[in-house]
Amino acid sequence: MKRLLIVFAFIAFVAHENVAQHFLGIKGGIGLNMQQWNSYERDILFTPCIDVFAESNDDELNKLYASIGYHTRGSTVRGFGFNSFNPYKFNNLVAEIGGKRMVTTDKKYNGYYMLGLRAEYTLFTNLEGQNNSIYNLVSDVYVRKFNYGVSVGGGFEMAYGENNILFVEMSVHPDLSKQYEQLETLTIENPNPIPSPFPQSQFITIVPQEVRNVALEIKVGIKFSRGYYDEYE
Repeated sequence: MKRLLIVFAFIAFVAHENVAQHFLGIKGGIGLNMQQWNSYERDILFTPCIDVFAESNDDELNKLYASIGYHTRGSTVRGFGFNSFNPYKFNNLVAEIGGKRMVTTDKKYNGYYMLGLRAEYTLFTNLEGQNNSIYNLVSDVYVRKFNYGVSVGGGFEMAYGENNILFVEMSVHPDLSKQYEQLETLTIENPNPIPSPFPQSQFITIVPQEVRNVALEIKVGIKFSRGYYDEYE
């Protein structure tokens, strides 16, 4: 938790010194979340996401940004029915800093690309409610609360009024750390052995789990230039 507070303090400093005086904005959309559990690719989990951010405007082409938001990471296991699925959700507070470069600035729709570093803190999960199989036990005990990764993306901006800019953005967010790490192999007594004339083991071995998050996010947003606020000062 201390490391996350340090990251937030740094972001606040960057925003105060270089970013907040120029653009402030909000963006939100949908995330396509993916995970591998023991090399098994689970199904995509669709979740909403939202961020508030600040962005510099000293340079017409190159910009710095800082953001804080709420994102749900995870995956799901779908059954045969449309509503038959078991989602594995990690509800994270996400802080990000990075750079952004405009491709054009004089057209109706101006493209850009961006690269950033992320820090995430897991607030809560739904793992304890997903233990519907003795062979697939999961627990909050093995959740890594603090995670980090990179963000790569791009989009298009369009002026809206005198001081506002609308934009559409697509980005990919792979984690470099593990969201879930169950290193040791668990051996537990089988609570429901199947009746059989053949000898059976009275114990079940649950293999280790190592899980990283990858998310593809599509967002729309709006940002307001400093000139918008100066009119009211």
